[in-house]
Amino acid sequence: MKKKTAFAALFCFLAFLGGASAGPQSPDLFAILQKSNQSYGLVKNYSAIFEKQERSQGKLGEKEKIFLKFEKPFKIFMGWLNTEKKDLQVVYERGHHQGKLAIHKPGLFLLPVIFLDQNSPWVHAGSEKYDIEDAGIGTFLTDFTKQVDRARKENKLQVVYPQPDSAAETVVEVTFTGSTPDSGYMAYRVIVSFDKATSLPVRMSLYDWKGELTGSYSYENLRLNVPSDEEEFTKQINRQLYRVYREK
Repeated sequence: MKKKTAFAALFCFLAFLGGASAGPQSPDLFAILQKSNQSYGLVKNYSAIFEKQERSQGKLGEKEKIFLKFEKPFKIFMGWLNTEKKDLQVVYERGHHQGKLAIHKPGLFLLPVIFLDQNSPWVHAGSEKYDIEDAGIGTFLTDFTKQVDRARKENKLQVVYPQPDSAAETVVEVTFTGSTPDSGYMAYRVIVSFDKATSLPVRMSLYDWKGELTGSYSYENLRLNVPSDEEEFTKQINRQLYRVYREK
């Protein structure tokens, strides 16, 4: 789901949504998405503890905890804090290094940093649908917004609010009713929590057409527009990998 569409086009679409009637089943969803996209438009970078759990080969894997730093337009650092991937660190920047991932893993490689193709079996281990450009808040928000609009047009949109509104988050449950596994939707049912302080999606759970959880994701301790050399980041990243990260 690589997204290279101009951000201005998305805002034209959102302006339409903001003036449209969402219908009785989704009285607030389009306003939530419009505000969230506007908020993300003001973000230059962010860092967080990213937690993810995905289904691979029919089984849910371990919950992975990752230190994540993202800079627009698309530069990302991911450093694993647990599981067998602990101490694995990855840097990727769109348009650099022939699309390869810069990887540091103590004791695994002879060199402190190596570059691997994204199609490498080693890169895909434990993740059937791995694509580094799927990572991050912005990609999910763009995809989700477009799919909600598509479902509205196709009359396949069902929206509920599964729990009382809290002071911290707004939880939205979206079902793409009548869709099928080959219809191009990211999931049959998606539950998203929007943080009220930032208006950004910070928790997502995706369920397939069998009702099984295919992936859950969360961003904890989310920090927006922090210095590129913030202490939390520089103390995590390997020194040689940091040089790759800072390359212009």
